[in-house]
Amino acid sequence: MDSSNPLWAVLAYGLAIMTSALLLRWSPTIQRNLEHSAQGRYSSVDGLRGYLAFGVFIHHTAITWVFLHTGAFEMPSTRFYAQIGLASVALFFMITAFLFWGRLLEKGREYDWLAFAVSRVFRLYPLYLPLMLLVIVSVFYIQDWTLKDTPLEIAGQILAWLFFDRPDINQFPQTGGLIANVTWTLSYEVFFYMALPLFGMVFLYRSDWRQTALCLIAIYALYQVVGWEHSLKKHILMSFLGGVAAAYWVRTPRLLAWSRTPVAGVIALVVLMAVLTLFRKSFAFFPLLLLTLAFSIIASGHTLFGALAKRSIRWMGEISYSTYLLHGFLIWLMLQRLPLGLPLDTREPLVFLLLAALSSCLLIVLSSLSFLYIEKPGMAAGKRVVRRLRRRTRTTSQVEPE
Repeated sequence: MDSSNPLWAVLAYGLAIMTSALLLRWSPTIQRNLEHSAQGRYSSVDGLRGYLAFGVFIHHTAITWVFLHTGAFEMPSTRFYAQIGLASVALFFMITAFLFWGRLLEKGREYDWLAFAVSRVFRLYPLYLPLMLLVIVSVFYIQDWTLKDTPLEIAGQILAWLFFDRPDINQFPQTGGLIANVTWTLSYEVFFYMALPLFGMVFLYRSDWRQTALCLIAIYALYQVVGWEHSLKKHILMSFLGGVAAAYWVRTPRLLAWSRTPVAGVIALVVLMAVLTLFRKSFAFFPLLLLTLAFSIIASGHTLFGALAKRSIRWMGEISYSTYLLHGFLIWLMLQRLPLGLPLDTREPLVFLLLAALSSCLLIVLSSLSFLYIEKPGMAAGKRVVRRLRRRTRTTSQVEPE
């Protein structure tokens, strides 16, 4: 097994897509969910999500291969396995900015900020909280349920985890490694969500210079508060600009029409392959510019010759948050923890490959279950909360003052 060989990444994608296709075939519930979710959505962007979330899984699997041989969690030495994770995260940030800035452009001052705020909380936390509980239980199980820190210190550590930081719990080294430290991206997402109304007032709801100045100060304050433990990096935040640019791109008729041509599809594929194979970084100006071009073409509706339109891929896109959040724990369990009890030597290429292949299939199954029974009920609960808050607001406004 050569760590620079992309063949096993192709194999992993094939297994994941096959698993997704089989679930769609066997489960009427999944079929109904996919049909319902397709209404009023950017289907090509949904398909892209499926590739991206699984790409991060492949990236962290490659990092685990390096760790098992060196004892250090380091970026894969090959560009492909490094970039398949980094570029995927950059494109995820573009998707976030594209969708929400696009809605802001459409709704203007009528944007429903209450629904936005509640929906984001109920989107992030219903799955994150059980995962956090799994991490805490795993840590104490490995430590034979002994306290190495005081209860107050552990409470502070858990509180930090609630806000997507990853301090070691009860002195367990590299606790964040149990989930591949994936929650670092959620801090960037949260900053974008909180800053969005302020950016809207600066660029869309212009009033006077004083409002603009206050909003810019508030954005800077948010930048400091959200990144108080680990500073938010400006070159990573730049990726959100790619999504904003794409929101304007798809609203330009000439660019929209060109983006749906075969030539545009070829350009998008070439650009994506160039970023994956020619660069060591994704969060730099030129690779982000290339990714913005490719993403704008995809957001315009190009399916890259059907690669983004397959139902199995769109289902992988639907469950992408579960895939992203759960894959690190699954990798730790399957490739680091499970072999200790069997025992298996995961430094052996064939053993590692077989367990990674099994993990590829399990990840899609687990992500499908967590989406159906945790994520979706959580999103539905968020909508109910919004309706209750609106009813309460209307009732209060109808009560006349004495």
